[in-house]
Amino acid sequence: MTRTRADDYEDKKATILDKAAALIARKGFDQATMQDVAKACGTSKSHIYHYFPSKEELLYAIVHDHITRQAEDLTRIVAQALPAEARFQQFVESFMQGAARERDEHIILMNDLKYLPRTELRTIRSLESSMTELLNGLLEELNPGLMETARVRKPYALLLFGMMIWTFSWYRPSGDIGPKELAARISHLFVHGFKAGDAGAVAQRISSPTASSLASKARAARSS
Repeated sequence: MTRTRADDYEDKKATILDKAAALIARKGFDQATMQDVAKACGTSKSHIYHYFPSKEELLYAIVHDHITRQAEDLTRIVAQALPAEARFQQFVESFMQGAARERDEHIILMNDLKYLPRTELRTIRSLESSMTELLNGLLEELNPGLMETARVRKPYALLLFGMMIWTFSWYRPSGDIGPKELAARISHLFVHGFKAGDAGAVAQRISSPTASSLASKARAARSS
């Protein structure tokens, strides 16, 4: 006979995920045990195993739920019939607000993916890639000329994602600057610098005799 799920099954599962995320974000996946999770939830280890048969499955559920919510929201934003800059600002705000709201899950996504089994890791990486492609599309709309060179398309998106992701290694939402204001400042900083960019001018500065001379002098100074 198939066991019937309790009416509060999903609520209890969500509570475990929340408590486990707070614990793992604080201690690290390698240091946190299922007994620690059970204690944080005020229940038994066997009860935790009823919902998550292994610690790795618990980790996967935490990061998969978090990044799936992010990806769905960002996909919805990009699909709107709004100017590219407005959608870009919403994209950044949504990402920052979501990471601030689920900071524990975000920290785990930054630090503990290496503990996932290979198949689950590929799924998470695929979701991350889909968000990068969404951002690439927005950046191409903002400045098609700068993004026409294939070799620079991904670096621009990854530069912005790097700025947003690693901000949460030091940023606290309860500080002087709230997530909404921080997102607005990031959007303004990136968008206005990005729109002013000219691929030819950038390449010319890199390859100019002055730039080459300065680079040679810097290398010589380091080796002396």
